[in-house]
Amino acid sequence: MALSLLRFGARVVTRSLPKANSTGIVCLEQVNARCHTTRISLGNFLKASQWLEQRLYSKSAAGKRETQLENQSESDSDSDSDLDNESYKKERGSSEFWRRKMRTFHGLLDINKDGVISFDDLQILVDRFVDLGHLSPQHQKEFYNVIKTMWEERWGSIGPYNLVTTEQYLEDMHHVMNDKQLRKKVHNFLPYLFKALDKDKSGLISVEEYKLFYKCLGLTDEAAIVSFSVIDENCDGQLSLKEFVKLGRDFFLSEDQERPSRMFWGPLIH
Repeated sequence: MALSLLRFGARVVTRSLPKANSTGIVCLEQVNARCHTTRISLGNFLKASQWLEQRLYSKSAAGKRETQLENQSESDSDSDSDLDNESYKKERGSSEFWRRKMRTFHGLLDINKDGVISFDDLQILVDRFVDLGHLSPQHQKEFYNVIKTMWEERWGSIGPYNLVTTEQYLEDMHHVMNDKQLRKKVHNFLPYLFKALDKDKSGLISVEEYKLFYKCLGLTDEAAIVSFSVIDENCDGQLSLKEFVKLGRDFFLSEDQERPSRMFWGPLIH
């Protein structure tokens, strides 16, 4: 009887419960118009079904909490629905506006301004955010691992002679733009930036905390204020983690010049 209940319980969460007849016979599964049945009181049947449903829900909720930081929501991070509403008459990443954005970001990563990105540049940038002191030791470790994995997957080995030019970066991001699986991972480092900036642990970033963001990027407070005024679409003076990740990801993947995300990483270079 217990085995029969478990077999049926897997289906409880997706369809309504079947009715028991007056003799307590419950149809567990119908195959070729024949009903596989068992005898059980309706009260015990309902209790067992509710117990299994609660167990399945608890397990699902726990799994979602564990991955919430790295993958904020499928609707914002893994779905291309918003971006697919744009008119792509050409291959993704073909517009000069998008290339301008990527050149801007390459310039931010090029810490020593020698025209190329090295892993040392990324390490310095990550250190700046970690030095703010708002990341837990576990998040610090995860942050470094995310950056290391990103470098190795996209640019190969870590070494002093592995340097990424502007054109190489543009080519790499063009590949990311046209690969659905890579697009899903382009935002992976953003939640750690948010956590590093959230000084008061409120779950929201104010314009003052956004200035810290720009300071780590080597940009001015004035640029931070201008950018924040553009990306804060609802004008409530703060950004949630969801908003921050969505805007940051949209910067890399959108070719729409009207989107506020164009200002996420500061003024675009000419």
